[in-house]
Order: sequence, then structure tokens, then C-alpha cells
Amino acid sequence: MYKIFAPLLLLSILAAQASAQSGAKPSSEPAFPYTPGLDVKSMDKSADPCTDFYQYSCGGWMQNNPIPPDQVRWDVYSKLYEDNLHYLRSILEQAAIKANQTDAVTQKIGDFYGACMDETTVEQRGLAPLQSDLNAISLLTSLKQITPLIAHLQFEFGRGLLFAQGSTQDPDDSEQQIAELDQGGLGLPDRDYYVKDDAKSKEIRERYLQYVQKMFELMGDNAATARTNAGTVMTMETALAKASMTRVDRRDPYKLKHKMKVADLAQLAPNIDWSIYYAQLQYPKFEIVNVSTPDFFKEVSRQIASTPIEDWQTYLRFHVVNGSTIVLPKRFVDENWEFYRKYLRGAKEQQPRWKRCVQYTDEDLGEALGQVYVRNTFPPELKASTLDMVQRIEANLVMRNYSGFLSDGTGKGKRIKGRQY
Repeated sequence: MYKIFAPLLLLSILAAQASAQSGAKPSSEPAFPYTPGLDVKSMDKSADPCTDFYQYSCGGWMQNNPIPPDQVRWDVYSKLYEDNLHYLRSILEQAAIKANQTDAVTQKIGDFYGACMDETTVEQRGLAPLQSDLNAISLLTSLKQITPLIAHLQFEFGRGLLFAQGSTQDPDDSEQQIAELDQGGLGLPDRDYYVKDDAKSKEIRERYLQYVQKMFELMGDNAATARTNAGTVMTMETALAKASMTRVDRRDPYKLKHKMKVADLAQLAPNIDWSIYYAQLQYPKFEIVNVSTPDFFKEVSRQIASTPIEDWQTYLRFHVVNGSTIVLPKRFVDENWEFYRKYLRGAKEQQPRWKRCVQYTDEDLGEALGQVYVRNTFPPELKASTLDMVQRIEANLVMRNYSGFLSDGTGKGKRIKGRQY
């Protein structure tokens, strides 16, 4: 029973103490605004529940909470997330002030956020943050160099470039983690965007080609070369998409279970040197890997053997730049937003830069930002008082369980009136 009520009591006390520490004036209002389990204001009683029950039950909330122009969806959790972004922004803006950087963690998150917000320097540097990697791509001359290059770029830019890699729970042993490989490498959200023949899918592919061409032009290619390069990217991605598993199939966990030894992986996709790949990514020694989508890796291996080096350079150039627009000038950011957020998802306005920089800091330095967040919201004295409160609650409630038993502290107990005490 105490497991249910203690967290609620804890939240109330934390909120009250945090308010007291911030100097807020006492109020007759509860620490958290009270919202009834059934809020009639969230309903739309003008709707017929037999015709549209969702509108009947949630229409009032939707009317009072329109989707903000920089969002593509909105619900109560989105509102909470938005509130937290504002709080994290206040932490990061303070951390970005050199005089406040009294420790390494604060300096790290402050410098990161400050660099992200420094649009003048970002504009001046252009493609410079990516230049060493773009140079490495331009120096690709043989198929044997593709494996170490892919490993390097995945290490630099994320696990989904060409394909996804990482660790996962062993499907046969929940206490074990094993290596995993999965499909990836697409610029559109899903394989179906490449294979469906309806009018909307064709329109999306045409708009995507225009977007890819524009990105190559921003990299410095002339219009004709950029158009050819966009076609190359689309051809390679379409081949990967056709070999990818559908979303429906991926709902079946048994279809994603293909455990094998690394030696078997080498036979499945022989044109990737897996020993070099995993060594460069600094994986620990392991025996078993789960290949979620074997057909996809067969196709990757086939493309490595059959696709010209120049096409690989084109494909990798695009994906390195497309996945790194945050560090690039506004012209790259705007093109990326126009296609992905506005056209594909329906956003009406671009998020302000501070909001994007808060999210990037949280994504890349979440542990460090979390330390400062806890330091600000949960100081040692509050932790001590909270622990004391929880221990006293446990001491009082754990003495009685649902059977009516009480403990005398010895573990033996005794009976009074037919019950053990």
C-alpha cells in the first residue's frame, strides 16, 4: 500500500520544498494544480458520443490546446516536455556564462550550448566542421576501404548511417546483452515511401529528389551535377528500401530474431570486413550477434561489390551533411526543415534556435546536463529530508501487510486474537 501513496506524497513534498527554496510565497493552492480524473472541461458535449466518441470525450481539450505552429503533434505530455525545455534553457543559459563555470560539468554543457547558439560563428565556418570527414570520403578509392570508412562515420555521426548497430537484450535470455545489427540508411522515414505507387508517394519521392539536389548544390555542386547525384542517392536508397523489412513484419519479434556467430555474419555479408568494423568501433570481444534483417545485409554486401566507388562517395556525402545540419549554416537548416518538418510532417514554423540547441545538448550531453539539473532541483538537504520521510513512512507502513500480520522486528512475530503479531 505504501508503494502507491509514498510516491504521490513524495512528489507533493518535493514540489512544496522546491517552492520554498525558490523564495515563492506561501499559497493556499496545492503544490500541483488539481486536475480531476474526469475533467468535464475537456469534453465536447455538443458531439454525439455514438458518432464520434473521441470528439465527445476530448474535443474541449483540443479546442483549448491548439497545436503550436512549431509542433507537429500536441498532447499533455508534449506540454510537460515544453515546460521542461524552458527550465533546461535557464540552466544552460546560466552555464554558458563563463563566470558561472565553476566545475567541469557546468563548463561542458555551457560551452556546448553556447557554441550551438553562436550563429555568427556557425555561418562563418560553413562546412568546416565536416570537412575532415568529407575529405575522407573523397579519398575513397577501393571497396576494401568502405568498411573502415563506414565504421568511422557511424562512430562520428550516429549508429544509423547505412545500417544500425548497437547492443540489445538477448531474446532468449533477458539478463544478457548481445550485439545487434539492423536496417537503416534511408533518407525518407520508411521503406514504403520508396515502393508505393500511389500519387502521394510519387509526389513525396519527387520532392525528396528536389531536396537532395538542393543539398548538393549547397555543398557546391552545380545544378546538373547535383541533379545526377540526387538520382544516385535515390537509386541506392531504393535498393536498400526494397530489401528492408516492412513495419508490419517488424511487429513480430520472432521475425527480428536471427542470432548467429560472427563467422556466420561474414558469410551472410562477406563484402563487409566485420573484424575490422567491430575493432574500429571498439566493441568488446563477443561471440553472438542478432541480425534483425538478414536480407537487408545481403543487399548491403551486394551493393558494396557492385556499386561504383563514385556512387558510394555521393551517397555518403549526402548522408553526412543531411545528418549534421545543426552544425551548419542557416541555409542547410532551412532546407532540412522545409522538407522534413514542414512538407512531410506539417509544421508551420521552425522551432527557435534556443529550443533546438537545448534538445541537442540534452541528446549529446544528457548525463552531464542531468547532473546540473539534479543539483539545482534536488540539493543534498532536500535529498536527506526526503530519505528521512520515506524511511519513516516505510517504518510505519511495512509493519502491516495485507494479511493483517505485524512484525515485531525479530522476523518471528506473535499472535494476538488469532493473528500473528
